[in-house]
Amino acid sequence: MTTSDHPAPEDPVPENPARWAPDPLGRHQYRYWDGTQWTEHVSDDGRITTDAPIANPAPAIEDDAPTTAAGFGATHLGAPVPGSGAAHLGAPVPGSGAAASSATWTQPAANYDVTAVLGRRYGAFLIDAAVSLIVFGVLFFATATTHTRAEMLREPGCHLSANDSAQVECNNRAVVTVNDTVYEAEGGMYLLLCVLFTLLYFALMEGLTGATAGKHITGLRVVTPEGTGIGLPRALVRWAVFAVDGPLTLFICGIITSSVSAGHRRLGDMAANSYVIAKGDASRPVSVRPR
Repeated sequence: MTTSDHPAPEDPVPENPARWAPDPLGRHQYRYWDGTQWTEHVSDDGRITTDAPIANPAPAIEDDAPTTAAGFGATHLGAPVPGSGAAHLGAPVPGSGAAASSATWTQPAANYDVTAVLGRRYGAFLIDAAVSLIVFGVLFFATATTHTRAEMLREPGCHLSANDSAQVECNNRAVVTVNDTVYEAEGGMYLLLCVLFTLLYFALMEGLTGATAGKHITGLRVVTPEGTGIGLPRALVRWAVFAVDGPLTLFICGIITSSVSAGHRRLGDMAANSYVIAKGDASRPVSVRPR
């Protein structure tokens, strides 16, 4: 019998294969284990950075962990995070060059509706609304011209308030009375600055970080159907359509559509094809309960 009559033995699976696993120091979400030691490569919310390597025991192995990752052959980089049963999605292999820069691990969608976070979403909106009102107030006083009450009452359309005789009201301009001083907003400049602030706060911040301050505080993220960050183009669409979801309909449109639609999406989400989910469910395909 020749040696060709015997099949070649398969390569043994490494005892503790290379993969992303929870950071044993607790400083980051994940740290890369290269099969023999921890490396300096760490990951938080899908973003890869570096931190000083440490000497720690090897991470535990899941018995049912897959041994390969799509696109990497037998490099054993697709093992799930210990205890989670799912691979870390979106983290390229450190040092693998351009071939790995766009590769991701396959992570199954959750078996529940990850968009059912309306309570936290409304809480985030209240936080964002408070931040916006504070900034709008600062911009108002920073751009306003000042008059005495007597001067303002001589202006056409201005009169004392029927509810408070200490306050001046004007039919054709925004004014605020503080003691005997009346602040009048420079309409065009004030409106432009307010719009610019909402663009930076809602569009740019969500496009670059995945959430506004309110969503960061309440643990939410705005993602694509694949669970990745929406980027600036989609964030700009969400911001533009918010005018309809929000102030133009007294927020009734946004409340109704986010309450009754599949995926709890307002019109801005539908236009941008985005979802709002909990931070812990990011980096996996979005699972939605049918309506």
